[in-house]
Amino acid sequence: MKNKISNDKRKKLIEPFNLFARYIVLELYKKQDNVEGMYRNLYKLKPIYKKKPSYYYRLAELAFRQKKYKQSLDHIHIAVHLSGNHINNELLFLKSKCLIQLGESNNAITCLKELLSAKPNQASVWKKLADEYQKINQWENATKSLKSYMKLKPKDSKTNIQLAECYQKLGDNTLTEHKYKQAQDYYQRAIKYFNKEKHAPSLAKINYKLGLIQLNKNESEKASRLFDMAIQYDNKLNSQRFGIGVFHEHFKEWDYAIMAYKIQLENNDNDAELYFKLGSLLDKLKKPEAAVDYYEKALEMDKVRSPWHFALANCYEQLGDYENAITWYERTIARQEKHRPGNYRRLANVLRLQNRNEEALDYYKEADLFTRPGDISKKFHEKNITKPEIRYAINYEFYSLNNKMILYRSSGARLTDNPYAIFNHLINDTDFKDYVHIWVVESFNVVPDELRSLDNIIFVKKASDAYRKYMACAKYIICNSKLEDYFIRKPNQLYLQTSHGIFYKTMGRDQTRSSIGSIGGTRNLLQATHIIMPNNFMVSKQPRCYSIEGINSGQIAKIGYPRIDATLNASDAIKQDLQSELGINPSKKTVFYAPTWRGTLTNRKVDSDKLIKDLSSLAELDINMVFRGHTFSNKALKNIKLPKNIIIPPSEFQTNELLSITDILITDYSSVFFDFLATGRPIIHYIYDIEEYTKERGLNLTVDELPGNIVKTNEQLIESVAYNLKHNKPNSHYLAAKKRFCPYDDGKSTERIVQWFFYGKSQDITFVDQKESKESLLYLGGMLSEKSNITSLISNLNELKKADNSVSIVLNKNISKQKDKIDKLEKLKPDINLIPHGGKMPKTLKEASAIEYFNSNGEFVNNEMEFLYKRSYEREARHLFGDSQFDDVFNYETDSNYWNGLRDQIQTKKD
Repeated sequence: MKNKISNDKRKKLIEPFNLFARYIVLELYKKQDNVEGMYRNLYKLKPIYKKKPSYYYRLAELAFRQKKYKQSLDHIHIAVHLSGNHINNELLFLKSKCLIQLGESNNAITCLKELLSAKPNQASVWKKLADEYQKINQWENATKSLKSYMKLKPKDSKTNIQLAECYQKLGDNTLTEHKYKQAQDYYQRAIKYFNKEKHAPSLAKINYKLGLIQLNKNESEKASRLFDMAIQYDNKLNSQRFGIGVFHEHFKEWDYAIMAYKIQLENNDNDAELYFKLGSLLDKLKKPEAAVDYYEKALEMDKVRSPWHFALANCYEQLGDYENAITWYERTIARQEKHRPGNYRRLANVLRLQNRNEEALDYYKEADLFTRPGDISKKFHEKNITKPEIRYAINYEFYSLNNKMILYRSSGARLTDNPYAIFNHLINDTDFKDYVHIWVVESFNVVPDELRSLDNIIFVKKASDAYRKYMACAKYIICNSKLEDYFIRKPNQLYLQTSHGIFYKTMGRDQTRSSIGSIGGTRNLLQATHIIMPNNFMVSKQPRCYSIEGINSGQIAKIGYPRIDATLNASDAIKQDLQSELGINPSKKTVFYAPTWRGTLTNRKVDSDKLIKDLSSLAELDINMVFRGHTFSNKALKNIKLPKNIIIPPSEFQTNELLSITDILITDYSSVFFDFLATGRPIIHYIYDIEEYTKERGLNLTVDELPGNIVKTNEQLIESVAYNLKHNKPNSHYLAAKKRFCPYDDGKSTERIVQWFFYGKSQDITFVDQKESKESLLYLGGMLSEKSNITSLISNLNELKKADNSVSIVLNKNISKQKDKIDKLEKLKPDINLIPHGGKMPKTLKEASAIEYFNSNGEFVNNEMEFLYKRSYEREARHLFGDSQFDDVFNYETDSNYWNGLRDQIQTKKD
């Protein structure tokens, strides 16, 4: 007991020292502005300050700064209790701030009013009071508080918006009560304050509400003027496009919305979007019978978007018209960008109602295309199912080829170039009236108006499920660039590769920044069954640049480019229409300037000052001056202000159409000059930066080989145009170039290609003979791992090539980052095929699971797993080499399951 008492005494003796120490620490924390430390140590000093209100006020402040609002309020209550009737304003103000943070608006209002009764000139308190009134929808009190605030702070313009919003709310409330006069008064006051800040969205809304009041009072002319003002201010609802109906719809004035849309349609009955909006509104209001008429009219004009088809199908299903519902659900599914299981099941359910059970079952199966198989874990499924190569492989195995389906892919964002020229021919050919045409686009906005209404054209976006589906089931594919890196041509699929243009610039492995070549370019040419080349220059360049020499399985034909037919065959009527649409004066000569881009794909450059100077000088000539930048440089040109009298054709005009009405072409390093060369008209090569461009990009032609005039300065450019306006006959050098580069451009290239590609007819077609070799040898090099003797391998490959063999080596694209290996690979003979390997291996979920298991365990669980493993690598061999045949294959990466698996599935001629 004595010991316990002595301990208590000891504590009492030590406590003053502890309190002093805490006070010292508190002062240190104050200097550091350490809020948490200050609060903790101040709280421990309670024995000294516990009777003082200021102590609790200070604790409350520190708690508030730490966002401990409830704790802060507790300290305030103690301070208030200790203060009695002498509560200072600072304490009351802090209390109001805590209540606001805790969402206790009513209590905060009481507190703020108490503050103002003692000191009414506190502007910040009036502002907080207004804010709290707004939170509980007391708009009139909020308005009064804001006005008091504005008297004290007249220069605070931000409050104009807040006050206007309060008046607007008062107007909305009284309008709901049909107190039109009072509502009108409030809205007018709101407009006054919104006008001060030029707040367009709110001005649009209030003018609409004022117009609605007039409409309810049958003052249609006044209403119309106010609605016009609403449309003028609107920047959200797109009313400039659809009229006041969108306001009515937004504010749920359904009857007025329907009436407004119908009036709008009377003024413009060719607006598919407007028909669809009206149909959607009627559909929303549970009037499917009325909605059907408007949906059908919308779809008569525009069949591009899947949701439009779904809306009509859904209406027909509601009405019990199952035959029509089936038709439109089928069209929905054909156009849906993302695989939507619900759409398949809706269609299957309707088919069942029509006793078409087998068809229904097929759609139920298709609905589950990407559903998790029972033997695949949820985690594995979630990790892999979104991968494009997985989804494509599932499509590849599920869908059969549709013998009347053609898929088109063109470089750039639009429908252009050789694929478009072929499409244009087929869409007008009665032999192809039953074919479905699939166009790959970046956006539906680029779809030409004249194609939107056609039943047999489907537009799909890149990277969509629809694109992957149609790559797997279209019998015919026509492309001028490259398909996705996971694309694999099926055995009976036909693929026409047209290329984009003649190689004026270096391409593939010839490019300075492409040490092992082009993955996409090589793979697409190896996949192609039909390849067109317009001349012997390309025959000598393209197979070697893209490393397909002696190994491609497709036919290569020397045929002119289809797009040039549009330039050569344009009738006088077509030319007159073009000139009229572009505002071209037919009595003047037309000069077309079409430069290519500079820089890299990720950093495109435009010398805007030089471009403006050149175009300004050209615009002073007595000509029609037409300008079009390259697709790649259009973004860089977006903010450049060009001279007013320069004609910039809309993007929907094909370049080859423009060439048909061009008298003189100006270009730099663009292959467009080859297209124009076929016309025999003057060409000016404006190559002011040729040294820099050649160093950066590389060119296949010397200046001496170019037909036409060569100019390097602005003055030379103007002089050359002036000269060619008077002297437009081609000289012998020009005609020799035309014979060299355009020998097959006679205006009938498209017809020959269609006969060859679709009908297998080779009459009047000159084929390129495959190079004969002793043996075709393939080396799987991968990354040429460190243990490999690269010098010995290169020496061996060079010797094999010297002995008249076709030699190809596959290298991982990442090897280009290893300079020591690239330096050694430069000693390979240039006619050895360098096949770059990159991109993901396409595989189904079950195949991916089998590969993962084998890589981890080195064995298979059962025969099915082994089958799936081998099937995936058999497909991968097609993915990399198409139908190419090799006499022997050597694997240089024997420690890799991937390269070993691939080697086992590549069929050789001796197999």
